[in-house]
Amino acid sequence: MKKSIFPMLLFLVGLVFFHPANAQGYRITLKTNWKDTSILLGYYYGKYQYVLDTAKADKTGLAVFEKKDTVRGGIYFFVFPNKKFLEFILDKDRKISFEADTSDLINTVKVKGSEDNVIFNQYQRYVTARGKEVEELSKKLKNLKDKNPKSDSIKILEDKIKDLTDEVNTYKNDLVKKYPQSLLTKTLIASKDPEIPENVPMLENGKKDSLYIYMYYRKHYWDNIDLTDDRLLRTPVFHNKLETYFTKVVPQIPDTIIKEADAFIDKVKGNKELFKYVSWYLTYTYETSQVMGMDAVFVYLVDKIYRPGLAYWVSENTRKKIVDRADKIKPNLIGKIAPELVLIDTANNLVSLHSIKAKYLVVYFWDPQCGHCAKETPKLIEYFNRVKDSMDIKVYAVCTDTSLTRWKKGIKEKHMENFINVNGTRTAYGNFHESYDIYSTPVVYILDQRKRIIAKRLPVEQIGSFIIQYDKKPLFKD
Repeated sequence: MKKSIFPMLLFLVGLVFFHPANAQGYRITLKTNWKDTSILLGYYYGKYQYVLDTAKADKTGLAVFEKKDTVRGGIYFFVFPNKKFLEFILDKDRKISFEADTSDLINTVKVKGSEDNVIFNQYQRYVTARGKEVEELSKKLKNLKDKNPKSDSIKILEDKIKDLTDEVNTYKNDLVKKYPQSLLTKTLIASKDPEIPENVPMLENGKKDSLYIYMYYRKHYWDNIDLTDDRLLRTPVFHNKLETYFTKVVPQIPDTIIKEADAFIDKVKGNKELFKYVSWYLTYTYETSQVMGMDAVFVYLVDKIYRPGLAYWVSENTRKKIVDRADKIKPNLIGKIAPELVLIDTANNLVSLHSIKAKYLVVYFWDPQCGHCAKETPKLIEYFNRVKDSMDIKVYAVCTDTSLTRWKKGIKEKHMENFINVNGTRTAYGNFHESYDIYSTPVVYILDQRKRIIAKRLPVEQIGSFIIQYDKKPLFKD
């Protein structure tokens, strides 16, 4: 299993909460029908939710949350013993009182000491009510379409749903105009997708140019998000926008992602908190990605952020570990010339990896005592024996076991004689652990005739399909 060095950083990201000098503490009172029990106060941070505080409600149902430490603005929430929760805004107002019946939190809450939360609660009530109306109409519409798809009432229901949707959008737009600097406004704006212009170019077939629409959407994706306002980190919005952009909007090609990540990190550099979160998210995402080739993004980000010491949130020891991890991956990225290995074969002759002539060379790292290898090696043998006479392909099998006896016994027992068998621990040139980042077995690399790495860490059963596809559409031109 692939190990990551970044989970420790997730904890460090959460700790950002308490140090900024321009924030302040709070005193929040909450009175509900929960008595003699603990209530949690939590907050959003990127993708995650954290517990910030705990208070015990007394016999009257009053709970007091108080903290003098600095706490940044954002959307927070109370969590009750029955797992229900109530969101609120913590921003410029820091002495706030709430009173509510937990059987209907949104519609019964009363707020004192915070205009932001009066407006926020009005918004919640309005949107929840309209949402229920739309949900009921949608159910009726679905039932009607199932039973009588030609009914005239379908158009009536669709118009009602559209009218309600338009009404909600108008309500939101009015809030944005009336309270332009509020966190609620910033969140509502950030949730909106870019509006595509009406004058979209038409293709010869009379349809709108979908490529133009996509490129416009991609170019203007961040227009509605204030990248100077780190309060958005403490809402459910920012992370979702970030993740969607890099996993669904941007083409999943390492070079393209590197270009986009580079540009976006530069955009948020002016805000330390956003810079920190975006840097962590992108680095973690591509260091742990299961998609082949995405480790190139990780290496690039380490060189851009961690190597020069811009990651102020990590210790020097952690920074060195991250840089060291990138340095182990860098020599074996897709497209690189595979590091040379000169190892002994079973006859004690030195065999250079680079000397092997083949259109495709499978470099297979294995161990005769490895349980996973025991399952994968027969698959590789079966595939190779099936295609070796019709394809220009060879296998350079590198044993990682120090025992020559076990190695030779394993070759014989597994019928690996058709492979070019070498022992990685008896080397004249090259350290396979360092050069190929081998920390477990089995591991597969595929090289082209110029010894460029065209695939790495493939499951054995995918070698055949990969080569077929690569023959049709190679990554590199000779």
